[in-house]
Amino acid sequence: MTSSADNAQEQAAASDAAAADVITMNQHNKVIGEYQKMLAAYQSQLASSSNPTLFEIFVCKDNFKFNASHFVAFPGFRERLHGHSYRASVRLLGSHQIGRDGYVVDFGCVKSVAKDVCKTLNEYFLVPLLSEVLEITVHEDEDKGGNGSGICGEVNTGGNKYPGTVVIKCEDGSTFTFPRQDCLLLPIMHSTAEELAIYIFGKLVAGLDAEYLIKRGVTMMEITVSEAVGQDATFRHAIPSGEDPSFDVASFITNDPIPPMKCSTTTEAAAR
Repeated sequence: MTSSADNAQEQAAASDAAAADVITMNQHNKVIGEYQKMLAAYQSQLASSSNPTLFEIFVCKDNFKFNASHFVAFPGFRERLHGHSYRASVRLLGSHQIGRDGYVVDFGCVKSVAKDVCKTLNEYFLVPLLSEVLEITVHEDEDKGGNGSGICGEVNTGGNKYPGTVVIKCEDGSTFTFPRQDCLLLPIMHSTAEELAIYIFGKLVAGLDAEYLIKRGVTMMEITVSEAVGQDATFRHAIPSGEDPSFDVASFITNDPIPPMKCSTTTEAAAR
């Protein structure tokens, strides 16, 4: 038979357990409240950050490629004529939120524009029109009468099969003559992977539309051009705003003197 003393002890124990539950719940609510405050502060910091990048997309497909020939020339140096099987990739950096459609930018849009840009570069000799050491003369349509003209060592006497020529005179005295249709005249100073990355950046911004990218929260784009396995050049820049988002490649090139290379190489100005 339970005594009144035992009942009192049980009631006291139950009361203590209930009090402990209240204390535990209060601590839990306090921790949750502090976490929510920290989360809100973090989200606020991200929203006010100058580059709150949390989302990005990277696109590199088999058809982001082009084959082209070129040579790099600058004061005191010229490479031999050669070619590469180039590859390109695109990275778009967004903000702390993605679009209502769930995208930073639709992969399909990026793939379509990048593929078209690479196609325009495919199977050409790349001519850097802004070169400071190459004298470039373009004859758009010469010898319409078919009287004969020299095209890369061949004489065309049966009519103008190759309309126009591009003549390049180099600082070292070398002269190249190419069929005009085999040349791609580019607004660059050197046909390096670095400057090709800048050029492709400008074309992609135009194709994707800078205003559209900015509206989607895209803050920056990165273009990588590979001229061989393990030889990549990357150009990263903010999405340009304003009425004229065009890109001047030369504006990214310094006017400072070229320092001599100390390492042994046949493709750099090491022994000048």
